Amino acid sequence: MSNKKKLWNIFGPVIIAFLLFGCVLLLPMKRHFSNKNLYEAATSQNENVFKGIKLKQQAFKKNYVPFYGSSELSRIDPLHPSIIAKKYHRNYRPFLLGSRGTQSLLQYMDMQGTAKQLRNKKAVVIISPQWFTEEGQNHQAFAMYYSPLQTTIFLLHAKNNKASRYAAQRLLDMDTIKDGIIKSSLEKVAKGQKISSFDKQMLSSKKRALENEDTMFSTIGMQDRLTKINRKTTLLPKKYSIKALNRVANHQAEIHTTSNGFGIHNNFYKKNLSKREVLKKLKGSQKNFNYVESPEYADFELMLQQFAKQHTNVLFVIPPVNAKWAKYTGLSTKMYENSVAKIQEQLISQGFYNIEDLSKYGSQKYFMEDTIHLGWRGWVAVDQAVKPFMDEKNTKPTYDIQNYYYSKQWQNKEITKSLESAKSKAVLRNNLLKEKIRQTGIKGNALAVQNGKVVLDYTTEKNITSSDPVLINSTQKLMTASLVAKAVQDGKLKYTDHLSKWLPSIPRSEKITISDLLQMRSGLVLDSIPPKLGAYKYTSDKADLQSNLSHTVFIDTNYGKWRYDSLNYVYLSNILSKIYHKSYEELFDDEYIDKLHLKNTAFYWDAVNDPEPSKSLTGHRFTHDHWVTVNTDKALELAHHSLGAGSITMSNQDMIKVINYIFNGGMLTKKSKAYLFKGKAPSYYNGGLYNLKNYHVANGAGSGFYTFIRISNDGKKILVIQSNHTVSGRFTHYKKQVDKVMNQFMYN
Repeated sequence: MSNKKKLWNIFGPVIIAFLLFGCVLLLPMKRHFSNKNLYEAATSQNENVFKGIKLKQQAFKKNYVPFYGSSELSRIDPLHPSIIAKKYHRNYRPFLLGSRGTQSLLQYMDMQGTAKQLRNKKAVVIISPQWFTEEGQNHQAFAMYYSPLQTTIFLLHAKNNKASRYAAQRLLDMDTIKDGIIKSSLEKVAKGQKISSFDKQMLSSKKRALENEDTMFSTIGMQDRLTKINRKTTLLPKKYSIKALNRVANHQAEIHTTSNGFGIHNNFYKKNLSKREVLKKLKGSQKNFNYVESPEYADFELMLQQFAKQHTNVLFVIPPVNAKWAKYTGLSTKMYENSVAKIQEQLISQGFYNIEDLSKYGSQKYFMEDTIHLGWRGWVAVDQAVKPFMDEKNTKPTYDIQNYYYSKQWQNKEITKSLESAKSKAVLRNNLLKEKIRQTGIKGNALAVQNGKVVLDYTTEKNITSSDPVLINSTQKLMTASLVAKAVQDGKLKYTDHLSKWLPSIPRSEKITISDLLQMRSGLVLDSIPPKLGAYKYTSDKADLQSNLSHTVFIDTNYGKWRYDSLNYVYLSNILSKIYHKSYEELFDDEYIDKLHLKNTAFYWDAVNDPEPSKSLTGHRFTHDHWVTVNTDKALELAHHSLGAGSITMSNQDMIKVINYIFNGGMLTKKSKAYLFKGKAPSYYNGGLYNLKNYHVANGAGSGFYTFIRISNDGKKILVIQSNHTVSGRFTHYKKQVDKVMNQFMYN
């Protein structure tokens, strides 16, 4: 046998195997991961999973939601997000992305391979102020989690913009990258130079090989936490409730914090702090820590830029530190508060409004599991933010990314809570309100007032502004009811007066009181089919009244029971006219329009017949997949027939003036308001409002117009949303959405 043949017999199989392996790496590979693979990956916090893309891509196409963070995600006590989601069969599963040392730069790189899958999706970020040190991203941690695959994807999509140039330079600064083509390409991007076609071909080949490696090896070495998670779910109450979860949290924390006075988990304390010399060394060791000045703020901006690019809706959770431990180590509370204020300023100013600031709860018992990490009650608090965020229908967010946040000026800027928190809080409140209003889907204008001052004037569509009048429909009942209360104050009327005194021809009018009409418990209905207010065609208020009287019947079984019917308020407007010996129109003009100098308020027939009527007075209805302009003549008929109950046009600005006059001005006494705006179950309707536990509600819809009014019980917070575009079948939905806006306004 020749020497060549001998050599081939020895090395030939190795060469062939190497070539075959090379072909395998260079040819595209596909693999469908099982549901078990995905769940294991989502909870494992495995290094290969973090550095890869394939598992995450498949998971995010399903019901997995990325939870970006660092070492706090490893604190898997029974209240951990992964366990709560499994126990209560949530429509999402957290995919834990991060471990000790993973900060903004690594998280940004991790996002490169899943941009497509997270487009228009949701994500949760636990953003810890401890990331924002003088050094920023730790180099050793970066080296551990650095992914050549994610970097090649970044390079193939890099643009000559501030974000790409900054990211490329930061990657180079880590001094981890040794691969020639990746490093040279990063240097070009950092300088704003184009990557050559040859470089892109090389990077594409490298990407394909790395993707195949990821496909083959990403499941290797995954930490199996499924048994642990399943076991811990048994410790949770069968029925979800915050109170019950906190009971479990307290019980678990009591069991596991018996070895120390810091409220730290026994295992962590034993492993890291139990030695006396260690504790002695750490006392006062953090008094010079500074989280306000850091390159991390610019790295954090990379994450925000990527979220904006993907249109990802993000909830940011800002955790506290263990207050007892912070006091022991000398960590400045003021400095920590300032770092939180700076993080919030960066988020809020760019449109990231979903922020759950838990930073002030570090002294709450059992909120933290160790020195700086959430646990037990802390995870319950996180779920109180995550659950409504995930339950809410996803809408495309609007972000305003600003390159300023990459600058050294911002990285090193001093910012104090005392100077910025008030401003940030106001901006956050208003922008959260804007976001909630936008999510309602209502096309129109919203005006929010607090203590007589406009805090938000927001138009979702450019069809109307706060000064444009629209038909306010049933919300006019509030104004009619207030005129009735004013008549009672003036001694011209009593709530106990019977209807027979004014309209004796109405059946059982001797039984029905003014209060019954105000509360819509009169038992009166129209017997026409279908029930229709007024005459067939409007000719006069008198003719409308006669038509109503001739068709009114009394249903004995309905008396004293709430039944919504505008007929009650049409009759009240007529009674007011009789009392004051003037038309309802004249009375309304005197008491509201003239007295308050209302500029954009009129009866609908006057408004549309104005020589130059406002374009906002045309109603539109979306039905059968297209917009239809409502016939003005038909709208006029309805307005005439609804005198006192739905015939006024009014702008949001004027509406606020009227509501302020009723609730905070000189129109009604305290006694009148206490009587008028307090109803009985089940509707709690009285005085033209649903008088709920925390605020008053009025809703109006008809002829292509919406008006939604919400007023806090003390009258200090007022929200009005109006639109001249309605959607068939959506009124009830919109009412609930506006309630969410008011809840946001009430408690922020």
